[in-house]
Amino acid sequence: MKIAVQISRVFTALLFVFSGMVKLNDPSGFAIKLNEYFDVFASDVAQKQDSIHVQLMDGGKVIQQTSFQLFSSDRVQPLNILVSSESVNTIDTTSGLDTAEKKTGSSKTDRKKKKQPPRKLYNLKLNAIFKQLPAGSMQFNTQDSGTKAMAVVRCVVAGKTIYQKDIHFVSSNDAEFTTNLQLEPYVKKEGALHGFYLAMKKYSLYFSVGFCALEVILGFALLVGWSITFTAASMLLLIVFFTFLTGYSWVYNKVTDCGCFGDFIKLKPKESFIKDLVLTGLILIIFFGRSYIKPWFSKGFGWKFMGVISLLSVAFGWLCFLYLPVWDFLPYKQGNDIHKIMTEVPKGMRSTDSIQMLFVLEKGKDSLSVTTKEYTDGYEKFEKEGWNFRRRIDKVIIEGYKSPISDFAITDPRTGIDLKDSFIHSKGYKLLWIFTYTDKGYNGANPEISEIYKWSQQNKMAFYPVTASSPEPSAAYVKKHKLPFLFLSGDQKMLMTLARYNPTLYLFRDAVVIDKWSGRNLPSTQKLQKLTSK
Repeated sequence: MKIAVQISRVFTALLFVFSGMVKLNDPSGFAIKLNEYFDVFASDVAQKQDSIHVQLMDGGKVIQQTSFQLFSSDRVQPLNILVSSESVNTIDTTSGLDTAEKKTGSSKTDRKKKKQPPRKLYNLKLNAIFKQLPAGSMQFNTQDSGTKAMAVVRCVVAGKTIYQKDIHFVSSNDAEFTTNLQLEPYVKKEGALHGFYLAMKKYSLYFSVGFCALEVILGFALLVGWSITFTAASMLLLIVFFTFLTGYSWVYNKVTDCGCFGDFIKLKPKESFIKDLVLTGLILIIFFGRSYIKPWFSKGFGWKFMGVISLLSVAFGWLCFLYLPVWDFLPYKQGNDIHKIMTEVPKGMRSTDSIQMLFVLEKGKDSLSVTTKEYTDGYEKFEKEGWNFRRRIDKVIIEGYKSPISDFAITDPRTGIDLKDSFIHSKGYKLLWIFTYTDKGYNGANPEISEIYKWSQQNKMAFYPVTASSPEPSAAYVKKHKLPFLFLSGDQKMLMTLARYNPTLYLFRDAVVIDKWSGRNLPSTQKLQKLTSK
């Protein structure tokens, strides 16, 4: 028992210190993982909201409808309706035959023969745009212009009509109208737990530093035998918590990378869960065999030692947040060619997934899954026995290589032009200034980055300022701080991978990362001149 306790003690202590240090090296990365968990838990406890159905009706009958999901935050939301009418035929009221009837030679015997005003048939197309979401399009059947109201547009939530409008047409034209829908009475309020998880996202960075520092502290405490009962109990509580998270991720396939070892070692949920189960077993051995563990230091010195370890752990994590990771394991680290990473497949790896197609057949309450070959060879047999095809399942047998850089994109929001290719393929030095959110970042770097921008223009060097903030607030930020450039647009996830601190500056040569700096530690123009003169 004593030997088992000592082996478990050393292994667990070193693993805790290693795991905590790797994550403290990149606390922003672990904070992103915590945010994913908070979002997952908030989503899982959220109220199931109704949908708003925009319907196109004729004579009280629903012809077509498009639906949009409601959210708990919905209060007053705009609905934009664009209706287009196109003339497709003319009714010959003099002879009582319309153009289609003339072609076939048929007529309606009960039609009156007296002369009537000319009438037309129309096709009606409707586009409904809710909250600026992609439009839901509906096509109406051909209608006679003599109808008083060609169609009715109605909005329904939970069986209740909250908006209705008649659409009239006497000639081919377009009509557009907007209404503000009062949705608050029809939205289900979220519970306190949902709000709690979302509120915790504001503190994810502090949780990240705290959890990771705690791993390091407990690892050292176990190694030196400090307050062993408290240490073993704390470790047990912590590993039970982590086991729950990784088990939840594996069972529900929610967070596909727990971030246990940051970006240094990527573990799948199942692998993380098994690792935590093994650690739980080792810590149980330590807890029940704690009498075999003797402290290295006296009680007084032990407190001082652990105090220093605690301060150093928290300070290391906070400095890595402010001034970027000491050890960079990200795909955008110094020396990496991002174009090569995006396009090349390592030797021995598949470029695509190996997929097995399974065909699901049903006969009554029975179901059967067969491979493509079995389905093709036995098609007549299955049909004769009464089996009916229901669906196809694509099962991944061997996963293909997934590039760690798959979402790199830069767009000019004013023109809509994609600048990714010009950035990657252009030769020479270029600067990439990432300000993920203009309303949440460090503003003290604005004077320095303005000087760097002016220097880049004098040296005819491309400068790409990119943000995930929408054009309006980013333009307001530029105006407020009198910046000499306008922001381009980038995806939030991509920018948070690039910039562990908001903001961050990159120097590229072609598509190779030469260096990068936190917004709190920007290089001087003299240093940039030296770096780009090589």
